Amino acid sequence: MTDISKYKNVSLSKDTYSKIDKLRRIITPNTIMSRSQTINILVNKEVKRLNGKVTNVKVPEEDRKSF
Repeated sequence: MTDISKYKNVSLSKDTYSKIDKLRRIITPNTIMSRSQTINILVNKEVKRLNGKVTNVKVPEEDRKSF
C-alpha cells in the first residue's frame, strides 16, 4: 500500500499524459523512466530556474488540507 504521508495523486489530461510519455523517452534515451520520475525531474528543473521564488509563494489554506 502507498505511504500517504509521502505521496499525493494528481489527475492529468490525456494530452498531458501523452506528452509525459514522449518526454520520458527523450530525457533518458537509453532508459524509459517512470512518469512520476519524469514529472519530478521537470518540476525540480523549473524550481531551480525560478531561483528561490517558489519558497516565497503563499499557499491558500484549502490547498494545504490533506485527505
